[in-house]
Amino acid sequence: MLTVQLANAGFYEISWPTQVEEGTTFIRPGARESVRVFVPRHSAEVEVYAGALKDGRLVYQGPADMAAQLTLLANRDN
Repeated sequence: MLTVQLANAGFYEISWPTQVEEGTTFIRPGARESVRVFVPRHSAEVEVYAGALKDGRLVYQGPADMAAQLTLLANRDN
């Protein structure tokens, strides 16, 4: 379900070589900055980063089921 929501918001899955924890990384590039979402395989939490792809800043870490946070990702201005 989360994968579908991210795809609908313009994200696509990438291979992330520096991943320590098992999971999936999604990216949505933007004109000003990229948004990267890491979805751990065995956790109900996600991590959302904004900024440069490699040196993004953590902007959200918490439950993926919080629809309010996920709908913000669909707005490309956020």
